[in-house]
Amino acid sequence: MHVEVMPEFAGGINALRQYMQRNLRYPKQALTNAVSGKVFVSFTVQADGSISDVQVMKGLGYGTDEEATRVVSSMPAWTPGRQNSRPVAVRYTLPITFQYQ
Repeated sequence: MHVEVMPEFAGGINALRQYMQRNLRYPKQALTNAVSGKVFVSFTVQADGSISDVQVMKGLGYGTDEEATRVVSSMPAWTPGRQNSRPVAVRYTLPITFQYQ
């Protein structure tokens, strides 16, 4: 869903990147199998900024889907999207990269 003002992680995209780097843990099963790639997670940013209805749209398996869901579910509140100057719930899709090195 597109609105006049899209929701935003508190502090912007760089703060979101830092949050992911600090909180995302590479699953042991994914490390063992040298799994790399992106997990696409869809969720709703509610009118109060809270996160709900977290779903994996495209996953990798090996524990990465569950880890991506855990991290997104535990995110702090976002700045909600706005339509006609009112906060509204917005569906958002976030790609989360798991890079094996």
